[in-house]
Amino acid sequence: MKTYRITIETLTAFGTPLVGDTLFGQVCWGIRHQFGNVRLETLLQGYTENQPFLVVSHAMPSGYIPLPTIPSNLWQEGDEKDRKKLKKKKWLDIKSIEEPTTLWQQKAVAESEIDTFKVESSTQPHNSINRATSTTDDQRFAPYSQSQIWYGKETKLDLYVVLDEERFCIEDLKKVLTNIGKFGYGRDASVGLGKFAIIDESIQAVQLSQKNANCYLTLANCSPVNNELDSQRSFYQVETRFGRHGDMDALSGQPFKKPIILAKIGAIFTPFNFEEKLFIGNGLTGISYSNDKAVHQGYAPIIALHIDFKDGE
Repeated sequence: MKTYRITIETLTAFGTPLVGDTLFGQVCWGIRHQFGNVRLETLLQGYTENQPFLVVSHAMPSGYIPLPTIPSNLWQEGDEKDRKKLKKKKWLDIKSIEEPTTLWQQKAVAESEIDTFKVESSTQPHNSINRATSTTDDQRFAPYSQSQIWYGKETKLDLYVVLDEERFCIEDLKKVLTNIGKFGYGRDASVGLGKFAIIDESIQAVQLSQKNANCYLTLANCSPVNNELDSQRSFYQVETRFGRHGDMDALSGQPFKKPIILAKIGAIFTPFNFEEKLFIGNGLTGISYSNDKAVHQGYAPIIALHIDFKDGE
């Protein structure tokens, strides 16, 4: 398996955040439409037994990675003392990966400090028309609003994908992602949201790791259970995912999935016995009320880091 970095350029607003597990699900639907259901089922064999054919990261500002979620006493103190400002510094220039992790908080930046990354949220009003009266109503036909994510002009985002090319090649993945970008990703793709383009020359295999690494930094939400991790040296925040089925399954009688709890992007997981790997987590099943074959990406691409935990003991 290899880790690839793919840079995309946003073309429209988005109704759904570009997160790894959602994008993985849409890639699966794309494979089914382009290569057939048999091909998809073949690729998903072993998915829940730590044999994924594909692991997708969250989209992040191009050239940046998330700042690790670790206690403040593991950072070397810098000039900035304001804790509110420090909490906003969530992104680190990828070039800083070679420097000691204790210095990373000093080098981290907030989203607003990244010149090439501008994003804001807004609400879009909608009307539902009661066909019996040809007007809106006070009940289920009442006007409503939905949020939209707007990126600045020519905003570029990086995706990191771990790919088993013996089962699914990078060219086929590019075809699927290209079609998703043309037709739209996530909510309201049918009305023009979620469109993006792949920057062809950006696709390249990468190796992201520090020397003498002893832990993993995650690049997507993940389910870390049963990975033989040292709980005293693992740090993360949790997120409850209320998933929905996509494509044709969204039109079923039960479009909602069961809620699941995942560790957020930027988590630090330390194994008892460190080994070089490209991803961590689990493939999740049993997450659907209506489709027994449905799976959820509980894996995350990782960066191997060296963190001195002595001060945190």
